[in-house]
Amino acid sequence: MARPTTPLLAREQVLRAALAQIDATGSLALPRLARDLGVGTSSLYHHFRGGREEVVEGIRGLLSTDAMPTQRLPGEDWRAFTRRWATDYRTAYAAHPAAVPLLTAQTVSHPATLASYEVLADVLHEAGFGDEDLLHAVTVLDCFVLGSALDAGAPVEVWADTGAPGSTLSRAIAATRAQPGDRSRRSFELGLEGLLRGLADLLG
Repeated sequence: MARPTTPLLAREQVLRAALAQIDATGSLALPRLARDLGVGTSSLYHHFRGGREEVVEGIRGLLSTDAMPTQRLPGEDWRAFTRRWATDYRTAYAAHPAAVPLLTAQTVSHPATLASYEVLADVLHEAGFGDEDLLHAVTVLDCFVLGSALDAGAPVEVWADTGAPGSTLSRAIAATRAQPGDRSRRSFELGLEGLLRGLADLLG
């Protein structure tokens, strides 16, 4: 049988199927992915010669390309840009929290993702962070965002309410349940504002 002139798979098709597998199972197995796509495992390696690691990095790029900022808006100071960067980043990854452990297990190398980190680094450097502190500031922001993305996939009841009389934690749980909206999102916004103030203090 002649080899088809048009590839049976497109890279984005593979990446979206891989992301769906991760969402459903919390893991990524190329043989299963190939079965889901109705092809042999060798077909995946035709598109992703780096195998599983390249697929995972492709997923990073898929999540980053349309979500993570790569430009500073006119008149946007470093706080406003960093807030937007962290919020957009968290929104993209919170939609797929099961992918976070896989993404953090390997070096960030996708060009779209690195482009966004580059702009963040430029903005923080212009704000006053020197080379000796800049990567630490980026790391703190990165860890906070990824932790919040994981929290987005946590159970609705993160802490069991023991019902113990006088429990401060139980009162806090009850008060939070009564608040409108998404707890994880509110926690993210509170933490981000505190983090921005802390970074500003370091600059001051």
